[in-house]
Amino acid sequence: MYDVLLIGFGRMGYATAYDLVNNGYRVIVADVRMEALERAEKELEVATYHIKNGFTWISEFKDKVRVAASSLPWPIAFDGAKAVVEAGLNLTDVTSLSGQDPKVIDEIAKKNNVYAVLYAGVAPGMVQILSGAIYRELGGLDRLEIYCGGIPQDPTGKPLKTNITWSPIGYLGMYTRKSRKVVNGEIVLIDPLEDSGVIEFPGEGEYEYFLSDGLRSLLITFIKDVPNMAEYSLRWKGHLEQIKLLRDLGLISKEPIKIGEVEVRPIEVTAKVIERKLTIDPRDKVLTMVRGVKGNRHVTYINATYYDEAKGLTAMQQTTGFTHSRLTMMALEGKLKTIREIGAIFPEEIGLNEELFKEYVEQMRKVGITFKRIESTAAK
Repeated sequence: MYDVLLIGFGRMGYATAYDLVNNGYRVIVADVRMEALERAEKELEVATYHIKNGFTWISEFKDKVRVAASSLPWPIAFDGAKAVVEAGLNLTDVTSLSGQDPKVIDEIAKKNNVYAVLYAGVAPGMVQILSGAIYRELGGLDRLEIYCGGIPQDPTGKPLKTNITWSPIGYLGMYTRKSRKVVNGEIVLIDPLEDSGVIEFPGEGEYEYFLSDGLRSLLITFIKDVPNMAEYSLRWKGHLEQIKLLRDLGLISKEPIKIGEVEVRPIEVTAKVIERKLTIDPRDKVLTMVRGVKGNRHVTYINATYYDEAKGLTAMQQTTGFTHSRLTMMALEGKLKTIREIGAIFPEEIGLNEELFKEYVEQMRKVGITFKRIESTAAK
């Protein structure tokens, strides 16, 4: 019997497995890439399973693992999560589920008497947990603003003023589709580059922000009584001008074009090109700021995490992978049963529960991630 079946051993999956293994949990890693499995065996000394096709294999692990922790890339994340709960396995999932309806996972999980901890990453994930805490502390919210970004510690000489420490095609995809925000109680779709600006991050300076589609489960749980909500990504100043040029030229379009006899999507070509240029320097930082307003009271939580040279882990791996690993531990220890025992569990529900939020903060402190709370009052 294994504690965790870790599905997907990419950058984030590595961090999740690393933390679980170092805390004594029995982990088996599944991936389609033999080189990833070889790394898991060599560096983490874990058992591995070679995925050859689709997700039908997951049923083989019924009654052999306590939970499946999914860290799949976003194009197949929803299908993977769905397959896990259909097979009757408990689930923790680090991705954003490709924009699919999480209520589908909830219904299947309930039918099969299992739980599904969804959006267990940084954004979505950590930012929703902090949003829930602020909602609880203020007794409701008039406005919620989330800012989060993974950026290089030093943008000097870097094209697009960035480095990419996660999926390059997922990174570019943020600029190609309209994003959702809530305005006066209504969900609206907006071009991400049309809702942008510059903001001061305490202790770090000024950064550009643009609308990203990261509210996720908050559009289910908070939509009835939080009239204004938005989630923004942070970048170094000057980045958005360069991205707009790529977009205007069609270089991040998803529409296929024909080159000779070959049909390609420009975004895939661009993603491959920038992967070679922008994944070389791992020295990144992740800045997170969640701000809530109720009447004249303002509560803000902030975190700045940096590349860990000793562990060789990027800030994105730490904030994303360690949130996943720590929520998986909390689930394994039965601590999330206070929310519910079967069905979907959303991260903001952890923030809404004072004891669970304290537990999450303590768990993250153990891996070197801490949060600063700022409260102020201002005129409405």
